[in-house]
Amino acid sequence: MNTVRVEIEDDKDIPQLEKLLTELGYKFYFEFEPEESAIIPEAALFGIAEGLKDRNEGKVFDNFQARQRIDRKISEMQQKAGGQ
Repeated sequence: MNTVRVEIEDDKDIPQLEKLLTELGYKFYFEFEPEESAIIPEAALFGIAEGLKDRNEGKVFDNFQARQRIDRKISEMQQKAGGQ
């Protein structure tokens, strides 16, 4: 058995190659390399995992909840400043 490796730049050429190889009676398969943009660095994966952990532990708030907390804190600070 012999192996031939062909690098194809344009994905639209794949069906033509597949048709040709089939007509010639060759057994074949395609290996697709992930696009570079689809590869996530290890540090990013760690950050995503930590973010999900924080969310599951209730440490992450949506915009409405965050705004409520900020408004409450501002109100408390204004009351303290007015009472001095």
